[in-house]
Amino acid sequence: MHRPTLPARARAGRTPLAALVALLLAAALVLGAAPAQAASAWPVTKAGQARNNNAMALQYLLTSRGYATTADGAFGSGTTANLKAFQSAAGISPADGIAGSGTWPRLVVTVGQGSTDTNAVKAAQTQLNKYGANLVVDGVFGSGTRAAVVSFQAGHGLSQTGTVDTATWQELLGYSQAGDQTLCYSTGGTTASSLSSAQVTNVRSILATTRSAGGNRNAQVIALMTAMQESKLCNIQFGDRDSLGLFQQRPSQGWCSGGTACVNPTYATQGFLGVSAYTTNRGLFDVSGWESMSKTLAADAVQRSCCPNAYAQWESLAGTLADTY
Repeated sequence: MHRPTLPARARAGRTPLAALVALLLAAALVLGAAPAQAASAWPVTKAGQARNNNAMALQYLLTSRGYATTADGAFGSGTTANLKAFQSAAGISPADGIAGSGTWPRLVVTVGQGSTDTNAVKAAQTQLNKYGANLVVDGVFGSGTRAAVVSFQAGHGLSQTGTVDTATWQELLGYSQAGDQTLCYSTGGTTASSLSSAQVTNVRSILATTRSAGGNRNAQVIALMTAMQESKLCNIQFGDRDSLGLFQQRPSQGWCSGGTACVNPTYATQGFLGVSAYTTNRGLFDVSGWESMSKTLAADAVQRSCCPNAYAQWESLAGTLADTY
């Protein structure tokens, strides 16, 4: 198997110098002490919206608050009922089952490295993944999650504390859904002209990784049609059992150490091709005679799915995307 190690990426009349330095330090302290303000409004999250990360975070937070809710990003009647119950208990009026500016600040939970509230941490990880953090939503606030928080805070004008406080929650929830992979899955297109920006980003990642690995056009098309069938070209963190990411790879089946590589588009694509240091499973390049096989059977030789011919329906789209991007 092709398993390379991945690359770990004083004159009179002038202010004395000492006094000037002191003034500059004082100014820096004043600026540093100024509280960071989130630039985004709290979102309105409610039933009837497309499946999205904000709804999934809300569901995790409701469970954290004692209202057990399935975290699937689909805001249904159960979520509405639990949110109404939380609002009533918290004295929020109206208790209408809609999360807006009156509810979110009361619902969010501050979490940081070492936090034991796994559901609140999962909510934060879900939101960080909306911005490309590629974290496994496991409820463990370790160094990787903290680094993602610091990076997000640095990029959004927030104090870089590494703690998800109220201001950070506001920005995480309210800033943008451009990279929301649950929303990508619900609303993304199935034709070259209707793909969402999130889908196109993932297409570019799959193609860049495949080309870097020496994959020809056939390999590019097979990778794209596989990801379209498995995840709708969305880097989702839900699926059959423990399936994750663009290719719905399963950590329990040895596809990625700890799951992290499965939700990293580059590593997931490398795994599919058979050039990843994160799995010993057979990839496309390990399949004898893959180039002479039909593309759908070549894809299934890696994926071992229930429906080996299902990938074929996306071959034309994948060819167009490979030639376009």
